[in-house]
Amino acid sequence: FALGVASASVAVLLGSAVEDVKTASELMPVMFVPQMLFAGFFVAADQIPEYLRWAQYLCSLKYAMNLLSIVEFGEDSCQAGAEAQCAKLLDGNEVEEDLAWFYILVLFGLFAVFRTVGAYVLTVKA
Repeated sequence: FALGVASASVAVLLGSAVEDVKTASELMPVMFVPQMLFAGFFVAADQIPEYLRWAQYLCSLKYAMNLLSIVEFGEDSCQAGAEAQCAKLLDGNEVEEDLAWFYILVLFGLFAVFRTVGAYVLTVKA
């Protein structure tokens, strides 16, 4: 749920910043494809160059993936004998199990920030 509302807020911000639907649809991949890169789908966070890592903290997908990683590969969920692989996966993507509530709060914070900025952009353009 939190990922959906945060991603929708990014879309609202983008939609309010451009003039027409065609431009918004052309810019959507620019907003969402980097999220897959920074979320740890294809590349672990420790393999991303350090000068680009800051961008992962603006991506709602990163926090949702952290939560899903905790549920799937966390200490309580990992199968016996696979603890080392689970710990390696969590460490490689910079996932801290103790920060699960923080990840949820950040998702809702991103929702609030992007919606507020989108509303501000609409009022300025009006």
